[in-house]
Amino acid sequence: MRLRSWGATFISAAAIATSVGAGAAVAEPAPTTVTSRYVDSAIVNGIPTFGAISGIDRLANAEYAMISTDVGRAGPARFYTSHVGYNSEAGLLGRPQVTLGGGTVLSPQNLPLLPGDAQFEGIRRLGGGYVVVSGGNHQFIRQIGPMGTFVRDLALPKAWRPTKKTGVNGQKGLTGVTVGPNGEISVITAGALRQDPGGTARLLTYAGRGTKEFVYRPGGGRVVADVLAVNTTDYLVLERGKGRVTRIFWATTDGAQQVGGSAKLSGGEKAMRKVEIFSTEPVPRLAAGNMSSMAWGNWLADRPGSKSRARMLYVVTNDMFAGPTRLHAFEVRFPRS
Repeated sequence: MRLRSWGATFISAAAIATSVGAGAAVAEPAPTTVTSRYVDSAIVNGIPTFGAISGIDRLANAEYAMISTDVGRAGPARFYTSHVGYNSEAGLLGRPQVTLGGGTVLSPQNLPLLPGDAQFEGIRRLGGGYVVVSGGNHQFIRQIGPMGTFVRDLALPKAWRPTKKTGVNGQKGLTGVTVGPNGEISVITAGALRQDPGGTARLLTYAGRGTKEFVYRPGGGRVVADVLAVNTTDYLVLERGKGRVTRIFWATTDGAQQVGGSAKLSGGEKAMRKVEIFSTEPVPRLAAGNMSSMAWGNWLADRPGSKSRARMLYVVTNDMFAGPTRLHAFEVRFPRS
């Protein structure tokens, strides 16, 4: 895992890199080669029931799915399709548009969910349909068809099943979902399970017939907001803190302790290593809002003679119907292998 924030200057193994421009200060034990920078923001053109967007995922070139965390105030739990144009030469987002696709997320009986029956926190494309996660008071991982029909719910491990003293814990529970390159589904918690020590979160991956779990530790006072697969071991993780200061980390399960089957964490487990690649703090022109979910965009055209490749990353805000839904564009640059 060799990364750094765009503009950061490496000093030493024990030193902290100094941020410049859109970069962010990080502590890193080796020089890094993955970079990121903020590019542009735009407000998503909505419809009267559009808002509280908590999940986004790429469907095709410039086409995305978005899901609302809201169930009840503006109708049944809905997901939408949208068009997001980006001018790479100018570094500008077009006006994102909600299109005619999407549907209503249905219950196991293929009926609309009642108000309060879900709090959707993420959506990812999976095969011909989607996988969604609900947090809050009704936590579940659900596969749905392209129009929202029920396919199946994935069983949570015993340690995750909610009881009064154990399991996923309300607003610290399921907060993000991602699908890896081989179709493996991973979910992450915002914070600790009820029985786990504070300052911990868990990443759970469904692969084949089994599952794997790893410990992820958010920074002080922050919670996890979303997770996005890079490959089979590495992820981008969105962390949100006080004043809506938001950071993006590159994290890896490589070298982390596999804790699947652990009823309770001790706090001494070897957690996923992570490196900060972006922070909203040094970017005053960025009206961050309540950043809630990430999605990959297109790969950008190669620069002549460049030793790296760049891909767009989009982050959507959850306005909770109190303001506009914003979409933020970032450029993530990877070294050529």
